[in-house]
Amino acid sequence: MPFEIGEAEGLEREIGLPLPPPYRSFLEAAGGQSLAYSVRLPACDPEPFQSFDDLHQLGRDDDGEYGWGTLLGEYRRSRDGWLAREVSLAGLLPIARNGGSDTLFLDLNPTTHGQLHAFVHGIPHPGYLSKGLFTKVANGFDTYLDSLVIDPDIAEDTWADVADSDATDPWRRTIEEWLDEELPGWRAEPWAAG
Repeated sequence: MPFEIGEAEGLEREIGLPLPPPYRSFLEAAGGQSLAYSVRLPACDPEPFQSFDDLHQLGRDDDGEYGWGTLLGEYRRSRDGWLAREVSLAGLLPIARNGGSDTLFLDLNPTTHGQLHAFVHGIPHPGYLSKGLFTKVANGFDTYLDSLVIDPDIAEDTWADVADSDATDPWRRTIEEWLDEELPGWRAEPWAAG
């Protein structure tokens, strides 16, 4: 989706706070719909790798509305949601979520401008985060991008999809190159050696 300066200004006007330059630059350069990487959040053990891969879009949706998945639509809805009754969302802009509705927020407040925070839902089953948690993710958007990694479980699943392919298969070679670049040492993992 192309970057529209008017949409960025309208978002800032409604919130009453400016977007941090690194995030604004990201919207200008990428503005994509997904970012299939994870961030390690120790506070979320036993599920430390969390992905906020569904990015909210600047501007209107395909129906011409500020609906679900748009920055302004998500900001408006977050003010009245159940989370706003649990946690102060003043100055926090929801910028991404995952399939479990865990949400990544960009802090626009003057004293903490640019920090990222997340709300991760709990699941009352062994091996999962037992209760919902609101936690700081990074001091800034660039720091957040630099901390993104491939979740080891995703790497294993992705490799399993191509492991039995011929070594010359172009898709298998693409996955190998991706893993070589993003997860050095992956070939020594038990799931890769098998």
